[in-house]
Amino acid sequence: MKKNIFLFSILIIFFTSCFFNKKRFQDVDVSEINIEKVKIKRYEKALFEINPDNFETELKEISKEYPFFLDANLDKPKNLIQIYNYISDPKLIDLYKETILKYPNLNNLEEKLTSVFKYYKFYFPEKSIPYFYSYISGLQYEYPVQRADSVFIISLDIYLGSDFPPYKQIGLPKYKISQMQSEYIINDCVKTLVNTEFFTKKNNNCTLLDEMIQNGKLLYFQDALQPTTADSIKINYPQNKLEWCFENEGNIWAYFIENNLLYSYDFNETNKYLREGPFTSGFSNASPARLGIWIGWQIIRSFMENNPDISLKEMLKIKNSQNILLKSKYKPKK
Repeated sequence: MKKNIFLFSILIIFFTSCFFNKKRFQDVDVSEINIEKVKIKRYEKALFEINPDNFETELKEISKEYPFFLDANLDKPKNLIQIYNYISDPKLIDLYKETILKYPNLNNLEEKLTSVFKYYKFYFPEKSIPYFYSYISGLQYEYPVQRADSVFIISLDIYLGSDFPPYKQIGLPKYKISQMQSEYIINDCVKTLVNTEFFTKKNNNCTLLDEMIQNGKLLYFQDALQPTTADSIKINYPQNKLEWCFENEGNIWAYFIENNLLYSYDFNETNKYLREGPFTSGFSNASPARLGIWIGWQIIRSFMENNPDISLKEMLKIKNSQNILLKSKYKPKK
């Protein structure tokens, strides 16, 4: 009996988390959106496969294909030495070997990115599709996906799996390591896209509600471009922590209201509900971090469901967080 109740509760959570997608995005058909398949050019492969005995000649040859990385004067010995030291570093060589084992090809990622950009062109037909490159960052985990103008670069060595020993060896916490898997690459690309395309200006004079709404918009953008991707991937939560959120949604909202947090400008206080970590301060250890962001996501979902005439593009432009909250009619039950 208990097992049946447990399974039923899981189904309720699953259908609750998926309902909005079926309601809002069920009529989105991108089958007629024709774009070229997104290709990821593998800079790390071109670079680390250079023959050391023919280093300068081969480096100059690949510089024609990878000018974004190799725009320095390759006739200067100093630049040549710097690049040679990079590709002959034993630690970087090991990272490259592990990366090639994990990602012998990027066909799956390219197909998923192509799907993402079909949705992107559906909502934003005037936007262009960026170019994608992969490389070895040397475990620069703070920047897994970076953008420079029309170029995205993906650090494949940041996605070698939660069981990759060097992640633990450099002192990364478990919650961070759990996100360093292939499943998160596309999601990180989408987050980088929306942050650099639509949220380039940061208002430092923000209330907690402002931060919640802005982050909720980002996640809803991910909903639109990745309608079949699990919520747990989009917000980087383990499944059990996501389930905890749905089970406690009313209590989380009540906590923010009862403690007068929504309109607080106190960064030291509000950041508790936005920052990374194993759980959210003020809640149990079973909670995930960033509960303010998760609630902001639910507010935006409710807003879009209750205002079907507002497009994704229009929603992203709305700056009044209080107005969004009121029109969302968001009132989860305790």
